[in-house]
Amino acid sequence: MPLPQPQQRLLSTLDLLRQQIAQQPDGSCRQPRFDAQLFHCKGTRLADYLRELEHNIAQLTAVDTDVARRQWLADKVLDQIAALQRECQSQQLRVARERPRGDSRQQKREEYRGYETRLLAMIAEREQHLQRAETLSIQQQLIREVEQLKVRLGRCRQAIHKLELQFSAR
Repeated sequence: MPLPQPQQRLLSTLDLLRQQIAQQPDGSCRQPRFDAQLFHCKGTRLADYLRELEHNIAQLTAVDTDVARRQWLADKVLDQIAALQRECQSQQLRVARERPRGDSRQQKREEYRGYETRLLAMIAEREQHLQRAETLSIQQQLIREVEQLKVRLGRCRQAIHKLELQFSAR
């Protein structure tokens, strides 16, 4: 008998997460990677946390689990999946940052471009929230945040421009 669609999606997400974790360098870190409320595991490798997630999914799909526990466990599984996916993405960024590159100025320029991209995304996000904001105080707070982000973006672009001037002066 085929599995229900939500369960199929959960298992396919778990398979994808396994693949992502398998591609990660499984280096240990000095301390546990996640909050104790999210994972009981105290391991320092992503595979340790994946095992706990798999155990929770097995409990979730067990027939004898009561409804309240099942709902709590479903929320926990979703949070654990999201945390592991974020950690995989962060790990990829860390590995890319640690790779030796030729020119330190070029490396700095790429780093600043990354900051610029993230700042633009944060500004766009705040502006979208501003359009949907219902109260004046929330609107004012979002306007202040957009202004601060634009100031940071300006400084970032100045730093990029300064580096580009150094490149052209070579």
